Order: sequence, then structure tokens, then C-alpha cells
Amino acid sequence: MHSILVRLTPGQIARFARIPALGSAFVLALGYVSNLLTPAAAVMIVFAMGWTMLLAAPRQRASEMLGAAAVWIAFAEFLSTIDTGHFQFWRLGVAVATLGGIMLVIRVQYLRELARTAPESTLAQLDRRSGHGIGMLPHSTAQLDAMRQQDAA
Repeated sequence: MHSILVRLTPGQIARFARIPALGSAFVLALGYVSNLLTPAAAVMIVFAMGWTMLLAAPRQRASEMLGAAAVWIAFAEFLSTIDTGHFQFWRLGVAVATLGGIMLVIRVQYLRELARTAPESTLAQLDRRSGHGIGMLPHSTAQLDAMRQQDAA
């Protein structure tokens, strides 16, 4: 038997995911504009939008995309408040918490990968960020080795 998995590629999945990502964003916007969006519906739509966004843009950082979605949701909630006069804090809270749940799953997966690839390294050694400011490039392997030797001395 011929399976669809024989012909399906990750790139095709990423391109196809753009359709439900845009569709769920449109449905979410329509829900805010019409003020018919309940907290339960917001959770389901935000969850669908979050994971389809991550599938649709694999080269973008997940934390930045989910953060942008959280900002967009908060902005939409404020626009809905201007229109209706009622701020639905519970709806905003569950929508942002849903994005946080998606991020938590991603971080757990990353921690599992680190446990497989570098089980005895401390998290400080694995930290690629620089303490000197935002926007700095990650340390190179040589810089990390030099820093480890300084810590050992």
C-alpha cells in the first residue's frame, strides 16, 4: 500500500500550516470584534493558532512568536474593551496562559534534549546568552572553553 507519509515532507507540512494559522488568527480577531468569544473558545482558538504558527514558521524563535501572539491578544482585548466598555480579564488570562503552556512544553522538550546530549553539564555552562547586554552573539566554543577554564581555576 502507498502511504501518504512516503511523499510528505516537513517543508510541505510547514507550508500547509500557514492556512490554519491565518484562519485561526482571523477567527480570533472576529471573536474579539463581535465580542462573542468566550474564555473556553479563546483557549481553543489560541491553542490552535499557537501551534500552527510554530509549524508555519520553523525558522522563527518560538518564544518571540508566542510573545508576539500574547501582545496581539492583549491589544485585541483592549480594543474590545474600548468597543464594549467591559474588560474581560479572565478571557485574556486564559489566552495568555495557553500560550505559556505551549512554551512550557517547548522548554521541557529542550531540557530533555539537553539531558540526552549534555547530561553532566551545568545549566550555567550551557547558557549561550551574554551577560553584557541584549543582542549579543552567543559565545563560541573557544570562548566557552576559556570561560570553563577560568571557573575551574
